This record gives sequence, C-alpha cells and structure tokens, in this order.
Amino acid sequence: MIRFCLATALASAVAINVAGCDRRPDPAPRASATPLDSAEMTPPPWIVAPSDLPSEDSAPDAASKPAPAPAADATTATPNPAYAAALNARRDPGKVLAAWGTAVEARDWASVRAFWGDHGKASGLDPRAFAARWSHLVQPRVTIQPGDSEGAAGSIYYTAPVTIIDGARRLNGEVVLRRVNDVPGASAEQLRWHIESTTLAP
Repeated sequence: MIRFCLATALASAVAINVAGCDRRPDPAPRASATPLDSAEMTPPPWIVAPSDLPSEDSAPDAASKPAPAPAADATTATPNPAYAAALNARRDPGKVLAAWGTAVEARDWASVRAFWGDHGKASGLDPRAFAARWSHLVQPRVTIQPGDSEGAAGSIYYTAPVTIIDGARRLNGEVVLRRVNDVPGASAEQLRWHIESTTLAP
C-alpha cells in the first residue's frame, strides 16, 4: 500500500513538472482600444515643433535687402544718361517737362540743369551754384499741368504750370520751354526743347 502511494505521488510530481515546462508565457497585454485623452496627446510646453523653429529663410539677411539708392552727386556736371532721349526731344514738350520733373524728384541737379538751354549754361549758374540753389528742396514732389504752345519769331514756346511740394513748402510757378522752328541751318541744340525760363524759386 505504501509503495503504491509513493509510486503514485512520484508519477504525479513528474507530470506536474513536465506540464510546467510546456507552459508558454502569457502574451503581452494588448493595447487598449480606447483613444488617449487629448491632454495626453499634447506635447509638453518645452517641446518646440520643427515648424516653429527659425529657418534660414526666415532669418533676416542684410545682404538680401535692397541697398538704398545712392544720392546723386550735386556737383557733377554730367547729366544722367537715362534722360538722353528727353534732353534731345524735338516733338513732345510735355514729355520733356515730365522728365525734368522726374530729375527734380530724384534731386539729380546735374540733369535738372542740363534741361536748360546751351547744355545748362542758360540757367545762369554753374553746376556747383545751381546744385547749391536747388538743394534747398529735400523731398520734392512735382506736379505738372498741361501747357500751351505758341509760336513767335521763328521759335515755338511751351508754357506749363508747375507745383513743387517739399514737406510744408509749396512752390507754384511756370516753366517755359522753347525750341527753334525747323529752319535750315538750325543746330541740334537750337532744335531741341529746353527750358527758357521759370518763375519757380527753390
């Protein structure tokens, strides 16, 4: 009887041990199907998204900024080549006067003087004195009204009202252009529209 019980107990122990060896580990717990709370999805405030970081494109680049236009040399006697067509115009005095107004706004006094007759000498001032006089205008804005043409003594005159606003200053006056009629022997300088006189006093 005792031998039977011992044999039975030994067989049971072996069976339990073998069963324990064959036992597989429990699978990993499955993720909950319940979505995370929105508060859990929000990153901590010290985490910065890449889109919030400054990039090379957003960083200020001094080299990419357009450099300010240099101020015209007030004492130079050479007019800007950009006004060459207007300085030699023979047909449209309105365009000539408009180009003169643009030169005034640019404070390009060499070009402004060149619109006078005899390449600027008819202004009665040398380049330095002319620039010194007109440099009183700091930020001029020129408005030109349509003018009137008339002929006299072999010449054509074009007179237009002009207003120059320079800050609190306001200058009103007239600019008179003249050119010689198309007569034989007239020089290119005589045939071009040029400033004959003005009542503007900068």
